[in-house]
Order: sequence, then C-alpha cells, then structure tokens
Amino acid sequence: MKKLVLLLLVAFAILASCAKDIIIAQQSELRGAYTGLYKYVINYEVGGISPITSEQYVDWTFTDQKFYCNVNDSINNQWLCNVSGNYKLENVLVFSDTLLGAQTCDRDRVPIGNFQLIRYQDNEGKIDSLKITQEDFADHIAKLLMLYPSD
Repeated sequence: MKKLVLLLLVAFAILASCAKDIIIAQQSELRGAYTGLYKYVINYEVGGISPITSEQYVDWTFTDQKFYCNVNDSINNQWLCNVSGNYKLENVLVFSDTLLGAQTCDRDRVPIGNFQLIRYQDNEGKIDSLKITQEDFADHIAKLLMLYPSD
C-alpha cells in the first residue's frame, strides 16, 4: 500500500510540475512558395454589364503564420502592390494585418479579409494548386488567386 501511495504522489508531483502553457504550433499545410495569377473583377455577377478584369502575375509565399505576395508581371501594368501580412486557417482563409510595399496602389485590391480556399492535391496528397476566392456580391467585386507550387 505504501508503494501505491508513493507512486501516486510521484505521479502527481510530475504532473503538477509540468508547464501547462506550452503550446506547440502546428506547421501550416499551406507552407511553401507558389507562383500564379491574381484577378480582380469589377461588375462581378451583374446582369447585362460586362465584368472588368485586371490580372497580375504573382509570386506568393506562405510560412506558418505569414504570407508574402510579390508582383512578378512584365506583361500587365502593375496595379497590385507587393503585400505581406498574417493569415490563419479557420473555416475560411483569413488574411489580416496586411502591409503594402513601397508602390502606390489601390488598397481595395489587396487581399484582406475572409477568403474561400480550395486545395487541389495530387495522388500523393501534396498540394497541386490552390484556388483562393473572395466574392463581394454587394459591391459586385471578386478577388481570385490561382496558385501553383513553384518548388
């Protein structure tokens, strides 16, 4: 009986001495470098009016908590700034704390807020492409990112 009591006391002492506030962050499944196309559409889903689409080629990087977007477009006039910020995956992909690069640009066109995320995977479960969309039906604007791993 003494051994059982002693064992319980030792177990309690070990559990009580363990730090309870250690949080190990899980690595983001989006982590990596991508290349792709960012589209900004005005007059989205408006009947009888043709949509106006602006496209910009981008290099996009996700770390565990941050994103970095650099415009890589020698074809189109640059209207999107290089941007970076935080992101998190919940039921949606949330871009926040967005910082603009040194260029002058329209803040409404940068990715910020809640986006829908669709991951396309290959047979081995690796990300083949990402489709990231934000639809603002009230203002008839859509933002679309189609990204492909650049590794």
